[in-house]
Amino acid sequence: MRVKNKSLTREIILDIPSEFKHIYLLDLVVSYVSKEMGFNEETKEQVNLAVIEAGTNAIKHGNKNDPSKNVHFRFDISDDKLTIFVKDHGCGFDPSSIEDPLSPENFMKPCGRGIFLMKALMDEVDFIESDDCGTEVKMVKYKVSIDKK
Repeated sequence: MRVKNKSLTREIILDIPSEFKHIYLLDLVVSYVSKEMGFNEETKEQVNLAVIEAGTNAIKHGNKNDPSKNVHFRFDISDDKLTIFVKDHGCGFDPSSIEDPLSPENFMKPCGRGIFLMKALMDEVDFIESDDCGTEVKMVKYKVSIDKK
């Protein structure tokens, strides 16, 4: 883990191998960052779940559980918001191709809710196609939540 100070933003970087046994490290860092932001307990839990979902997707779907490929996390901490970037080294995907987990035919499927949860729990979620292959997820949580449209 690396911590850098920018002008008014602190940046924390974490790289973990694509193995689920390392998710506990992510949990520790997210808990630390949420505490630094001064989030209440509910918001801490929301951020934690969203980041772990993004990390799990990066390990499983992006990097295909290949421990030689890292998942890269960057936390930008500022006075008014937390911005989180999660990057894998997979082949990328089209977020609009993900089936709606609220459709009756998808209720009993054991997966497919991660992106839905990220969007429900965070104030902003964007998927960025990477020039060097892979997908980067950008998630934002404001200190004072904004109304989502």
